[in-house]
Amino acid sequence: MSRRVVGFLNLFNSPNLGPLTEKRTLGSTSFLGRFALMDFALSNFTNSGIDDFNILVKDNFRSVSKHVGSLKTWVNNTKIARQNILINEKGLKNPKVNTDIECLLNNDWVLYETKADAIVVQPAHIVSTLDIRPLLEQHFESDADITIVYSHIDNADESFSTSNILTIKDGNVISLKKNNGKSKTANVSMETYVIGANTLQRILHDSDYLKCKSLKEAILKFVINKSARVKAYEYKGYVRCFDSFQHFVDYSFELLNYNIAKNLYGKDWPIYTLTHNTAPAKYGFNSNVSNAFIANGASVDGTIKNSIISRYVEIGKGAVIEDSIILTGTYIDPGAVIKHAVIDKYCHIASTAKIEGKKTSPIYLEQGTFYK
Repeated sequence: MSRRVVGFLNLFNSPNLGPLTEKRTLGSTSFLGRFALMDFALSNFTNSGIDDFNILVKDNFRSVSKHVGSLKTWVNNTKIARQNILINEKGLKNPKVNTDIECLLNNDWVLYETKADAIVVQPAHIVSTLDIRPLLEQHFESDADITIVYSHIDNADESFSTSNILTIKDGNVISLKKNNGKSKTANVSMETYVIGANTLQRILHDSDYLKCKSLKEAILKFVINKSARVKAYEYKGYVRCFDSFQHFVDYSFELLNYNIAKNLYGKDWPIYTLTHNTAPAKYGFNSNVSNAFIANGASVDGTIKNSIISRYVEIGKGAVIEDSIILTGTYIDPGAVIKHAVIDKYCHIASTAKIEGKKTSPIYLEQGTFYK
C-alpha cells in the first residue's frame, strides 16, 4: 500500500540575516538575482514528487505570499495536489505561543484532510538538493518514528551555528547537542525531519511535548527520553546553512564559481521559482561584464565584476559594480561606484556616490534608500 506523505516548509525558527530579514522572512529573501531562499526546499518537494505541501509562516506573511503566489509553480499535478500557507492566528496576538508546533496544532485540519502517514519538514535557511524519496524509503523500511537528515561536514566550527550535532550508533540517533563551534568535523542536523503520524499526534497533544518551543526541541526531548525510534539519514550533496548576513554574502558569491554552482542546480534537479515573463537583460555599448549573474529585466551600461544583479536593476553609463549584490528595482546613476556592498530593493544611487565596503564587512543599504 502506498504511503501518504505531506510536506511542510517551516519558516519558524529561521536565523536572523541582519538587516536583510528586518522586513521580510528569511524564506522570501532574494537569492542569486532571481530566486528566494525558500525556492530550494519547495523544489526538493517538487522534484521528489510531493505535491501536497504547506508553508508554516511565523510573521511577514506578505513577503511570503507575494513571492509564492498560488504555489502552482511547484506542483506537478494541479488537479489533486493541495498547497496552503498556514499561520497561527492566535500566535499573532500572543508571540509567546507563536511556535511551529502551535501553528501545526491550529491547522491540524490539513493532517485530517490528507490522512498523512508521515510528514516531511524542511527549513528555508538550509539550502540543499535533497531527494526525499530514498529518505522516505529508509524511514518506512526501518519502522522509525522520526528520521533526522544530517550532513557530515568538516567546517562545523564556523558554520551551522543554529543546528544540533548528532551522535549516531547503528543508524540510531542516541544524542543531540547544540553545535558549540568547538569541533571542525561533525554530523550536523539539516533540521529536516520525517515524522510519523502517530508521533506527530504525540507532539501535538501530549503536554510534555506540546509545551516545547519548537519541533526541534520536541525531537530533542524524544531522543533524551528515549521515547521514540529516532533514525539518522545521511545526505551527501551540496548543503549550506544561511545563519548570518556574512554567510548569505559568502554563499551567494561562491556560486559564481561554476564548479560549485553545478552541484546546486542543473537539468536533473531544476530549481523552480515564480516566473515574471520579463525580457532578457539589456546590455548597452558601454557595458563590460565578467563573472556575474545578471537577471532578466536588468539594463546594463556600466562595468560589472564578480557581482549579482537582480531583475529590473538599471546601471548607467560608466558605473562600476564589483563584488556586490544589487536587489530588484534599484537604479544606479552613470559614474557611481559600488564595491563590496549589498543594495536592497528600490534604491537610487546617485552618480557622485562611492560605496566601498570590505570583503569581510560589506556595506548594506536598506530598501528604498536614496544615496548621494
